Amino acid sequence: MEVIYLLPPILGAFIGYITNVVAVKLLFHPKKPIKILGIRFQGLIPARSEELTERILDSLNDILNEKDFEFIIDGAMKRSYENSIKARIDEILDRFGVFKGLAERYNLSLNISSSINNYIANAIKEFSKKLAENVDIREFIIKKAKEISDEEIETLFNKIAKKELRFIEISGAVLGFIIGLIQSVILYAYI
Repeated sequence: MEVIYLLPPILGAFIGYITNVVAVKLLFHPKKPIKILGIRFQGLIPARSEELTERILDSLNDILNEKDFEFIIDGAMKRSYENSIKARIDEILDRFGVFKGLAERYNLSLNISSSINNYIANAIKEFSKKLAENVDIREFIIKKAKEISDEEIETLFNKIAKKELRFIEISGAVLGFIIGLIQSVILYAYI
């Protein structure tokens, strides 16, 4: 086999890989718009960050609702008070040594903490509901989007999609190799 037939697949793999590496880099770079021959260039993510934020917000608004926030707030508040109430009641009952035996016999600590927990749980449920009505996820995400830098977005994106981005680069080489191989077969058939 002649070397000329190896050239198209190798060259195709190289070109396919390089073009896909450049395409992946162009997602994030250049961060600021630059002009080359009168044409404005900027990375896709930096150029469309506001639009991407809006799309993410719209998606989250479709998925999340007040009940979700109520669930989160309610759970966080319950976890923060349940264990501390029983410990505090035990501490108070221990101070009154005379009542300690009586308190243990009638499970006063458990009964009192259970009653208080029920009362607080109902109050928290109402509070969580009112608080959830006033949670504005859109406002929060817009605030965070303004605080995050382009470098942090790129780092986050690379953490999430590193394997996929690498696959895109490698697939360029594979596709280029296959196209070069087809060219070699056609070249061989005509020579």
